[in-house]
Amino acid sequence: VQSDSVAVQSDSVAVRSVGMAFWGLEVKPGKSMPLDLTRRLVIKQAALVVSTPAKKTEPCVLSVSVGDDAQKYVVCRLHEAKIEQCPMELPFCPDDQAKVHLTGAHPVHLTGFLELDDEDELEELDDMDEEEDEEELDEPSLAADSKPAKPKAPAAAKVAPAAKSAAKPAPAAKPAPA
Repeated sequence: VQSDSVAVQSDSVAVRSVGMAFWGLEVKPGKSMPLDLTRRLVIKQAALVVSTPAKKTEPCVLSVSVGDDAQKYVVCRLHEAKIEQCPMELPFCPDDQAKVHLTGAHPVHLTGFLELDDEDELEELDDMDEEEDEEELDEPSLAADSKPAKPKAPAAAKVAPAAKSAAKPAPAAKPAPA
């Protein structure tokens, strides 16, 4: 999914492309975890992970603290066999220094997305080019009379941005030479 934000500057319009990448984190029971962000994050869902049913079911409470503030803000209560997932819209930026806290018997999976800008996508393409160069160096040299192999598809990126929007038309098919 790709979204575009528009900023109006006097008589012209500037368009900034913003991509997204999946983000996930497992929070263990009784633990606090810093988010350690380098870009904007939006947490979209919390889901209870029940691998073994608890003997006594009690709610798992997910809370958030920001910066040096000791105050914990409850964002959801998940209960085994009753309410095991919770949709949400929790945006965080690196300056928030957010931490998530969990009480209860089960871990919780948090999922959402990181916002990527054009610069992030260019860096990712550079990383993929470097990986291709390394793969080519690892391949045995070709015999003088053989044809070079077609380049391999790039390896999966660490953070995969969503596909570009379909704003560019597909190239028209060229007729085959006679």
